[in-house]
Amino acid sequence: MNKSICIIFNKAPYGSQAGRELLDIALMAAAFDMPITAIFVEDGVYQLLNNQQPDILHIKNHSSTFKALPLYGIEDVYVAQEDLDKFKLDMGRLLDIDGIQPVATDTIKSKIAHSNFVLTL
Repeated sequence: MNKSICIIFNKAPYGSQAGRELLDIALMAAAFDMPITAIFVEDGVYQLLNNQQPDILHIKNHSSTFKALPLYGIEDVYVAQEDLDKFKLDMGRLLDIDGIQPVATDTIKSKIAHSNFVLTL
């Protein structure tokens, strides 16, 4: 059985390359049929905002690539409900990713605890 990886997106999408790099890692690991869980917490929930326009800042938009997660077999995609509430966001403002689920902090902790590897930047 393959080792499982939990990737935690906790940084805003622009201002660092953390989100793009973690996304690349997730897609690469999925190519090796590794079970991947993607979790969006804290400022990382902004990675999922729909209609981002970073081209205004001359930055490449990587957010639409998150829609490809299920195509790569990454079906466990979770967003912290507590952080959505904190930033006054609802699921309708996020990218339309098949299977994305808003979850409580306890669920996130459990997903992390049951992963063999946890990555964040």
